[in-house]
Amino acid sequence: MYWHLTEAPYEPKNLSCQKSQFMQTSEHSQQCFIAQQYCQHDFLYFNYSILSYCWLNGSIMTTLIVSGFVGYQVYNGISEVIKEYLIPSLEAVKVRFEISEIMAGVTLLAFGNGAGDVLTALVASSYPGGIDYNIGATMGAGFFLCSIGVYLITKTSKSQIKMEPVHFWRNVGFQIISIFVIMVFGVIGQISYFSSISLTVLYLILVSLVYYQERDKILKSRKDSLGERVQTVNEAKYDLEIAQKFDDMKLLYFWDKKSEMELAAKPVKWATPLIRLNYVSGDARVKMLAKKFRSAVKLTMANIETQKQKWDRLSMHEKVRAIIIYPLQMILKFTLPKPQEDQFDKNQAIIFPIPGSVFFVSVVFSFPPWWVYFLALMCGFGISIFINTTTPSQRTPPNYFFYIQLYCILGSLVWIFFLSGLLIDFLQFWAIITELNKTFLGFSLIAMGNVLPDCITLVQLAEEGYAIMALNGIYFGQMFTNLIGFSVAFLKQNFVNSGPIKFNLFSIIDIEQNAFKLMVILAAFLNLLFTLIMVVRNHYIITKFIAKLLTIFYSIFFILSSSSAFYHAWVKK
Repeated sequence: MYWHLTEAPYEPKNLSCQKSQFMQTSEHSQQCFIAQQYCQHDFLYFNYSILSYCWLNGSIMTTLIVSGFVGYQVYNGISEVIKEYLIPSLEAVKVRFEISEIMAGVTLLAFGNGAGDVLTALVASSYPGGIDYNIGATMGAGFFLCSIGVYLITKTSKSQIKMEPVHFWRNVGFQIISIFVIMVFGVIGQISYFSSISLTVLYLILVSLVYYQERDKILKSRKDSLGERVQTVNEAKYDLEIAQKFDDMKLLYFWDKKSEMELAAKPVKWATPLIRLNYVSGDARVKMLAKKFRSAVKLTMANIETQKQKWDRLSMHEKVRAIIIYPLQMILKFTLPKPQEDQFDKNQAIIFPIPGSVFFVSVVFSFPPWWVYFLALMCGFGISIFINTTTPSQRTPPNYFFYIQLYCILGSLVWIFFLSGLLIDFLQFWAIITELNKTFLGFSLIAMGNVLPDCITLVQLAEEGYAIMALNGIYFGQMFTNLIGFSVAFLKQNFVNSGPIKFNLFSIIDIEQNAFKLMVILAAFLNLLFTLIMVVRNHYIITKFIAKLLTIFYSIFFILSSSSAFYHAWVKK
């Protein structure tokens, strides 16, 4: 559409979506034409080259600011979905099926923490050179956490960190094995269906091993939980007898506008029976009374703060972040249900199925024809009407609330898939403009963005005396990402190619092309091997000295890889 406006200095058939093509012409109309006609297939959801060369007239500085803002929103969006929607929903599944803490750690919680990385790997596999992004992002994130993350934990922990030998060998050993298996695939030169599935099988072996090693603790945990529940039911029935001596409605009217803040600041005499009644459903009368008092329980125990008080407690960075991501939070609010039972809002539950169904089919079916949207809207309206007629009150969840939580898991995964696509589109654009290696971009931008929120959590755990838990979280989370992430990404490529995919990591012919992939994989492997040797020699005590050595190794690698990436992109060419 723009080609006829100016005289072309070259034939259209020679054009491609490369930096050199944009640089060869100074006419914005021709640059926009290239972006529209030749770059469309390089992006999944959003063509950033159109943003730069059509909307912003090729201004690199403006493009950097705008795309950086979009990238910041995407990173925060993935973090927000995981923290506010996915993990609480998975915790509800854990409670519903009485899964032990240990097994939940290697299954549900590992899935919650690693879902962003796994879906990013799955989306990246749809792009040309997507495996390069996967290796850079996945191995880079593991390398960062197993060096910088370990250092932050040892620095913050107030006590000596001594690992259980069996746990340490299992955690670090399996991570070494997972990387070694990837290297074996590179020696073989291809990844078949069997190879892809074998990574998932390896993770299932890990889960089985954890269950075998911790089975006594798991059985004891279930027994304690059952005994605690029986005791709670008996206490609740006793509390019910006391509560029924009074007028049930007195408590509800006890909270007037003037005294609500004052009363909520400290527990009243009703607090203990109400909490018990709220969480016990073994007796029909108890369940009925618990529903009636649910809002009162929430007011009693929540140390109510005004919005102004909450805002004043935030740091400057947190205030800026809150302002930036507020629009995204509103979009999430009206496309996903709140999974926490105490945050249930009937109005929000009625609204979300309608826009949520439109978003769902847009992502899953890649913007389908109008009749698919019509069916989705009809389905959304039907769900809204059903929720409206079956929900007893504004703040009381319906009896089938668990199924809404299950939908929240599915909806969260769709959101993460969509945001991961925007993230890879962002990196794809900068790979075109800067001509930097895709593995390096995955290793630096994706990995850094994914692990920085994790590091904040790790430091908080270490400060509270849970340094060993934080370390176990590092190793378990990365094993899930390495094994399941690579498995689904490779398997998708197998189906796309209808057979094995090429993976010649150690081929002499492709050595320059594979240099960055080899560097990241070998560095992550050597980092774990060094950790294993040093910690075993130190009687399974992880000291600050060992963590500093790991950090120095990571820093040296990052400096050398960055220098090499910029040299090959900007100097050598």
